[in-house]
Amino acid sequence: MPISRTFIAGALAGAALGAVAVGIVLSAKPSVESSAASQGGPGGPGRPGGRGGAGGPAAFSRGGMAPAITVASVAPANVGRTLEAIGSARSSKAATLVAETAGLVTAVEIIAGKPVKQGDVLLRLDDEAQRIALARARAQYPAAKANADRFAALAAEDAASRLEADTAFNEHKAAEADLRAAEFALSQRTIRAPFDGVIGLTLIQRGDYLRVGDVVTTIDDPASLIVEFTAPQEAASAVRIGQKVSATLAGGAGETLEGAVSAIDTRVDPVSRTLRIEAAFAGGAKILPGATYAITTTNEGASALSVPGLAVQWDRTGAYVWKLGPDGAATRASVSILQRTDDMAIVSGDIAQGERVIVEGADRVRPGMTFPGAGADRQGRAGAPASAAAN
Repeated sequence: MPISRTFIAGALAGAALGAVAVGIVLSAKPSVESSAASQGGPGGPGRPGGRGGAGGPAAFSRGGMAPAITVASVAPANVGRTLEAIGSARSSKAATLVAETAGLVTAVEIIAGKPVKQGDVLLRLDDEAQRIALARARAQYPAAKANADRFAALAAEDAASRLEADTAFNEHKAAEADLRAAEFALSQRTIRAPFDGVIGLTLIQRGDYLRVGDVVTTIDDPASLIVEFTAPQEAASAVRIGQKVSATLAGGAGETLEGAVSAIDTRVDPVSRTLRIEAAFAGGAKILPGATYAITTTNEGASALSVPGLAVQWDRTGAYVWKLGPDGAATRASVSILQRTDDMAIVSGDIAQGERVIVEGADRVRPGMTFPGAGADRQGRAGAPASAAAN
């Protein structure tokens, strides 16, 4: 089959173009290699693996892109021991009211949950007999006193014997005692609030007969709450009066109350090896006497330093932070974490109070980076040149 002239012409043209391309590539290779060599080549200053590569100090000194950061000052803190316990609550003033004498109930003024003032009447017993005895005593007392005064005057003038004067005086004192006894017996027939507080429930109704010692009701002072808990003897030794305490209803329900240690027992229980501790809390509507509370308290402990938790970084050598010098240079400082509280870390190490540490962006900081405009709690501009980063 004859070969087409057009096909032959196309083949020759393609071969010519290929030869030209090969020549261009061969002539350009030496210049590329020489350019790479002038920049350090693989692993040289111009490549990521070299000293001046991306992320190295030289790149940032020539206006490379620094990460956006925020900084914070190192603050003083204390490393305290945290104690957690379960405690039982009661009002700082609480009483169970009982009948002092027997009698028939004639009036009940008890309304559960009602606030009362000291001296308010809560319950009355039949007091007719006591009122009669009081009236008799009040009638006899003035006569006995007048008779004692008369005989005392006569004895002073030798118109009466000393024996007669003493007898009249004794009768006067007996009448005075009878009057006070009658008044006291009458007061026992009325049960009053011993202090300001809130009244509890009662099952007593008008017409019931009370015996001596029968429980009438309870009263609690809502102004403050006492939670009593126990601590192991080895932990209790660090608890101090006035130490802050947090209390939450067992199970996590309700608002957390803030109070302070108000009393510490003087003896360790020899059986449980625990010490009784009381904490006082502001009460009001939040108070729940008799409830069980989860208690948390931390003693002051030793002095330490506090930094935001995000500032702490880790590698195979341990924990560290990036601190900024006066010129904005980032320096690595090794630290030891002593305790964590919420979003803060309590540490010790090569940092001092008042020094600035990098918080956000710390994971992208490298040795040799500088942030000359960085200020406390101010964020740098993302992607800004190193010479102006974190303004």
